[in-house]
Amino acid sequence: MTCLKPLFLLLLLCAATAVSHGAEAPAVQEARHSAHIAGHTISKVQRWLHEVALKKMEPDTGLYHPDGNFNYRDAWADCYPFLVWAAWLTDVDALNGPVRGALHAEIKHCKEGFFTDPANTFGGSEYVKDGLIAIVEVTGHDEWFDRMKAIQDEIWAQPTIDTKYGKIPSTNVEVNGEQIQALARLYTMTGEAKYLKWAERLADYYLLKGDFVPTRLRDHGCEIIGGLGLLLGVESVHNPAKAKQYLPHMKKMLDTVLEKGTNEDGIMHDTLGPSGRLSDGWGYNYVAYLAYDWVAGKPVYTAHMEQVLRNLAKPAYKNRPWEGNSIDGFADSVEGGLYIMNRLPVPEGLAWADHEVAANIVYTDKPDHLWGTMKLQSNGVRTAIMHALMHTRGVIARPWQQDLTLGASETKEGLTVVLKSDGVYRGKLVFDIPRHRIFMGFKHDWPRMNTMPEWFTVEPGQTYVVKNIAAGSQKTYTGTQLHDGLPVELQAGQELVLLIQ
Repeated sequence: MTCLKPLFLLLLLCAATAVSHGAEAPAVQEARHSAHIAGHTISKVQRWLHEVALKKMEPDTGLYHPDGNFNYRDAWADCYPFLVWAAWLTDVDALNGPVRGALHAEIKHCKEGFFTDPANTFGGSEYVKDGLIAIVEVTGHDEWFDRMKAIQDEIWAQPTIDTKYGKIPSTNVEVNGEQIQALARLYTMTGEAKYLKWAERLADYYLLKGDFVPTRLRDHGCEIIGGLGLLLGVESVHNPAKAKQYLPHMKKMLDTVLEKGTNEDGIMHDTLGPSGRLSDGWGYNYVAYLAYDWVAGKPVYTAHMEQVLRNLAKPAYKNRPWEGNSIDGFADSVEGGLYIMNRLPVPEGLAWADHEVAANIVYTDKPDHLWGTMKLQSNGVRTAIMHALMHTRGVIARPWQQDLTLGASETKEGLTVVLKSDGVYRGKLVFDIPRHRIFMGFKHDWPRMNTMPEWFTVEPGQTYVVKNIAAGSQKTYTGTQLHDGLPVELQAGQELVLLIQ
């Protein structure tokens, strides 16, 4: 095989190329379109990181103070994780410098045993579930995982609430939903039976009553539905008898929510029963319906969810003020939607997400506008990053520079990647791996909240052919090599088009 040349100018596909690679031509156009979307967002995220967020580091302690206060329930649960995501995506030096340093500062600031106090359970649970889990989903067994595990062990060191199933740390349905999500992950990541036992204790407390249906379907009420869905998936692999026990109770709960908690389009209300207001957390709840179908082995709810996504094309959902004019309502609604579209790529839903991100989250028409750092603004950064990586299919250019555009399109022919730079660029394309298995220990990529969805992934031990479309050359790489990074080099104004098979 001829060697892959590191860079080639591709201003326009010639007619011969279009004919010989006819199946790829639409994919190139789609990837180029995605490159404009993702490139704009990623460049804005990088600017936000350096021009706004990193300036909120406290010089003497290294702590991150996004809203001027130190607290776990907001600053560290909702703001810090997306500082980490922004650095992970656009500046690894910042990630391993001040951003990682902020974690060290937080640990130093926190007294040992702090989270054993029931008064601190809520803040610790928020930090773990909304903050550290989101980080661990992209970094794996790193220091953030160690911190997550340590906090969870403190929360469960001395639980004070007696139940017929054993002691639990809280009766707050939000906290317990968060705990189920955290414990399910800790079990598969560590293999330590105590985490599954604690998760089952909480699930038994709710489900085995036989009539449990959460009454709040918006923010803070979504945690228990999504948590039970994830645990159902984990149990189906590690304790099938328990999954079988949970299934009928889950179905009763899910059916009741659909019957009493949704409008005619399948979008959920804030509460069980018509409330006059729709929940921006509708997608968070639907992850449990996806998980149920996977475990049940039949599409009980799939057709319904596909119709919900088609319904997003209705005028009622264009620029809908879910939480007034707050970016948080748009960001949460799109985030939850992306979790579902990752599994059910309904065109109407994807088009809706593109519009909402451009108009109400990234503000494409305001190139100089950057987000703030308080929690509602940080949630906008979160969803912007998730949406951008949908358009790159999880491929990341490192280092990122402001004049780059990067996009990808996946077809039966493989993955088409388009990278273009206005200036000289030397770097690498980093391909995603099955993080659900390698990082999280899941046998399947269970539908779940607080994750970075996987799109195109490479298996470390598998071999891939990388074709340079313009040059007509190709070279073979292992998945490990592609994850470590495919070297690329561009001259000013050049575009590289690759096909990965």
